[in-house]
Amino acid sequence: MTTSDLMVARQLGVHEFLTARGWLLDGDSDPARVWFANDVHAGWHYPETYGGRHINDVADTTPVRLQSYFTFGNEGEEVFALVPAGNLRGSGCPEHDTREQFFPLTAAGVVDLDEIAALLDTLEPRARSLDPRALIECRYFGPCKR
Repeated sequence: MTTSDLMVARQLGVHEFLTARGWLLDGDSDPARVWFANDVHAGWHYPETYGGRHINDVADTTPVRLQSYFTFGNEGEEVFALVPAGNLRGSGCPEHDTREQFFPLTAAGVVDLDEIAALLDTLEPRARSLDPRALIECRYFGPCKR
């Protein structure tokens, strides 16, 4: 199997795994193309974030929805990234703030979908239940008192 074949198989494996859980593909890229991981707009999002409500996207203001994508780590190696729903940039309370989480590929060059599934079993229900208004108030009026 060539490196290109492995990349495509890895991307399609993640795509099938996430779409089976109700996630949607982002961007115009096809996970069956080698360059998918290089496309900054390619990835997946969980449409049931915030109870499935549509939220207008205002740069650096709108809370992020639960999302994932391939990216590159500090050493230039390919990794899988997951961003839980919430406020990026650490401006609110620990309950509402979120940050990108990176998962290195396994020795076989794949994403550990069992590890991701266990994490998503917690993150998906949380994403569905979050109130975007509470996130925005936390971000702009100061950390919540919890």
